[in-house]
Amino acid sequence: MNAQTPPRLSQTADPTPFWERIPRFFLFPLQPAILGHLFLAAALPALCFLAPGAISGLLLFFGGSLWAWFSVLRQGSRIAIETSRGRLLPADYDDNTREGLGLLPFSIFALFFVSGLAVGLIQGMFGNTPAMAMNFVVSLLLPAALMVLLHSRSLLAGLNPWRAATLIGSIGKPYLLLCVFLFCLSSAQMFLTWQLYAFGLKPIIADLMAGNIVPESGQTPIDLIGELFARQRMRMSSALFCANLAAMFFTMIGFNMLGYVLYQYHRILGIPLPPTARGGNPATAAEDGPAAQIAELIAAGEMSRAIDIAYEEQRVHHEDVTAQERYHKLLHLAGRKDRLLPHANRLIPLLLQRQMASRAIAAWRRCHELDADFRLHEPGVELALAEAAHKLRENQLALDLMRAFDKRHPRHPLIPEVYFLSARILCEEFRQDAMAEKIFSAIATRYPQHPCAEKAAEYRRTLARLRGAASPA
Repeated sequence: MNAQTPPRLSQTADPTPFWERIPRFFLFPLQPAILGHLFLAAALPALCFLAPGAISGLLLFFGGSLWAWFSVLRQGSRIAIETSRGRLLPADYDDNTREGLGLLPFSIFALFFVSGLAVGLIQGMFGNTPAMAMNFVVSLLLPAALMVLLHSRSLLAGLNPWRAATLIGSIGKPYLLLCVFLFCLSSAQMFLTWQLYAFGLKPIIADLMAGNIVPESGQTPIDLIGELFARQRMRMSSALFCANLAAMFFTMIGFNMLGYVLYQYHRILGIPLPPTARGGNPATAAEDGPAAQIAELIAAGEMSRAIDIAYEEQRVHHEDVTAQERYHKLLHLAGRKDRLLPHANRLIPLLLQRQMASRAIAAWRRCHELDADFRLHEPGVELALAEAAHKLRENQLALDLMRAFDKRHPRHPLIPEVYFLSARILCEEFRQDAMAEKIFSAIATRYPQHPCAEKAAEYRRTLARLRGAASPA
């Protein structure tokens, strides 16, 4: 890259939604630098038909295929990582990102192998129906797991279903649209490659069906296979080349799309961008100096220094949500539970105060991922977060937040409100009227002077009317 030419990164503050860029994803692999690499990778396995014997041809096929796909996955990983940082053209990629990519193809292979193994174990233990359900869950989590793996460059992070679920929750409903696009992409790839393979094998299958191929005396099956391939050498070589090229082409589209989704939601996911990715404005670049420095340190693998800079930034700007969230997400990424949990007790109230309920819930989930027993220190913040979760239809999360509230905070004045909200959710969302009525009754008995007592009594009267109307039926 020319050092005097600034890289052409995305110049928009809010990236274009990925569903509006579908045609560009299909055009992306046609760029010469990528297409040339794909041609070479697809051609290597096809050379097996030029081998002098069947054994050497099989060895060349398997060895060439392994090397070709390893190379393609390595390039795809780099494309996804660079795209996630706002560099949308191969000419603008940073050469430093090449470092540390050598093991990513092995991690991707391992991720898909473990996913398939999980489905196979469920099928062997419980049968086809649970295996189909497991396959659906794995298919839903796999794109998110791959994005986590590429962003963190850690197989363990990619295999952590909670990390994938957290990413899905951060992206929201558009993630389902991403899965639909990836499913259509995969289906088109399989259909096209199968048609190309069938084109190469069709003459041999026709000869076998017609009985035109009969082994000669003393001819081994390997010799017969070699003779069959020799008859259709050029046809099968061309078919294999085209099938590999199509599969690799669609793979590049998928990596580019996954990287762009990370870029589109980089603010929510806490992915820092280089300063020029924020619009090229010198004032903006200077203002976002710490973020750019943190991004460079993360890329260099110096997570401790990045955390120190983020800590100082949030300490100085304690009311700046961006600085606070950046520090929080870095602690989560590094697994620093000792610092993440105390900081969350400052971040979550700030987010709730700024009416950022979904981001507050995302912060709580990051803490819960590292510590399943995590609880907020302030009872009022805990109730406020539960109310926010209820408004966002996260009703099970709201109940989890309020569970055992009276035991953790005995004689706290908010207990009646916690009881009332819990009973409402049980009654309205989970249809557990009996349990809800017990809680309403407890409010009336223990806190008769509290404003919630009258509301609880009204609910009990409504439940009684509903039971009376249902009895004749």
